[in-house]
Amino acid sequence: MNISENMKKSLNLMNFKETTEIQEKAIPVIMESKDVIIKSKTGSGKTGAYMIPLMNSIENVKGKYVKALIVLPTRELALQTHRVAVRMGKLSKLKSITVYGGASISNQIREIPSSDIIIGTPGRLLDLINQGYLDITNVKFLVLDEADLMFDMGFIDDIKKIIKIPVKKQSVILSATIPREIMNIAKKFMENPEFISAGEEESIPATIRHLYTYTEKFNKFSTLLSYINTYKSKKAIIFVKTQRSGDLLNNILYKSGFNSILIHGGMKQNSRERSIGNFRNIDSGLLVATNVAARGLDIPGITDIINFDAPETIETYTHRVGRSGRMGRDGRAMTIFAEDQGNIISSLQRRKVKLEKIEVNLEEKYTDINYGELITQFNREENNKNKNGNERRRDFNGRDNRSHRNESYRNGNHGNYRRNTGQHSGQDNRRRNRRPHSD
Repeated sequence: MNISENMKKSLNLMNFKETTEIQEKAIPVIMESKDVIIKSKTGSGKTGAYMIPLMNSIENVKGKYVKALIVLPTRELALQTHRVAVRMGKLSKLKSITVYGGASISNQIREIPSSDIIIGTPGRLLDLINQGYLDITNVKFLVLDEADLMFDMGFIDDIKKIIKIPVKKQSVILSATIPREIMNIAKKFMENPEFISAGEEESIPATIRHLYTYTEKFNKFSTLLSYINTYKSKKAIIFVKTQRSGDLLNNILYKSGFNSILIHGGMKQNSRERSIGNFRNIDSGLLVATNVAARGLDIPGITDIINFDAPETIETYTHRVGRSGRMGRDGRAMTIFAEDQGNIISSLQRRKVKLEKIEVNLEEKYTDINYGELITQFNREENNKNKNGNERRRDFNGRDNRSHRNESYRNGNHGNYRRNTGQHSGQDNRRRNRRPHSD
């Protein structure tokens, strides 16, 4: 690759030995300053496919201003990409920062003027642009990563507002699938984009062993716990359908003696970051997650993916199990199905997924647990939390937090919301009601 000496040294320090298929195809084209649409599955090395030419192209650009903008759908993906940017840009002295909702907007505002690369989520980026704190009129490089996921989450209008800002820039869109919305954006806002594809369409890693079992609803918890114990699931992600299901399951796992960590979109941002950090750094344990963790997150050492709540589509199954078996490593996926979910099994078999049906022997120590009592206790605790939370939402003048916070924003006190109200800082309640977040 025709890259700078600083970039070569950075890649060596990162133990970057060989390019992946998508990197081999995309890097030379992007380095020719062409607009590019990349279709590639997660775990294929696509972050490096755009980050290497991006940094190589702006390394010698003089002046401290925002030279590159990278847009991703979730905070976790933004933070993960930022870690790569920090390592790649260290020797070139390229500074990158992340901006996203749920964190102090005032801190982000302070960092922008000295930054070369901004990595963020659509909502917060648009807020900073509209308020005049983020000037992207001199941006040389724009990346939309996981574009189809951003559209699925309802960010398409925000994306259009960001990408249509009139500035001469090179644009790169990356997506696991290419829906109609991406092609429409390409026609309107990109200049003769070149299409690059690598690998099969969102394929399931061949190194994963696929297991499944049927169970009655009242045996679901004991089936899960028995499986974890019998199959010695060392480091597993357990997927659930809803935030409340995640809260409940994490509670039951903890009270049953398992080391479990929780992540979902209803948690405060610092709690989510702590959950990912803790799970990333342990050798064994369980992460209970909604689909927020099913796309793009690269956590080392995952031995098992367990679908406690069976996915409703093949795409969701593919995204979930792809957290294991990454980069050619062995992995295992187990799904708990209800009797009426045989259609998903048939669809997977048509995709040539080799499914093994197993009988999970329910262990007495788990069948003896009174799950009904644990669920009742959990519901009682949640109701008490909600009741207390509603009472705290009134300040001494009888105004609710939303009114108090909006007044604080009008007065320019962007960073005081956490101290004033104890709620998420830098995240407007009105905007949170209308803009979708990850689950």
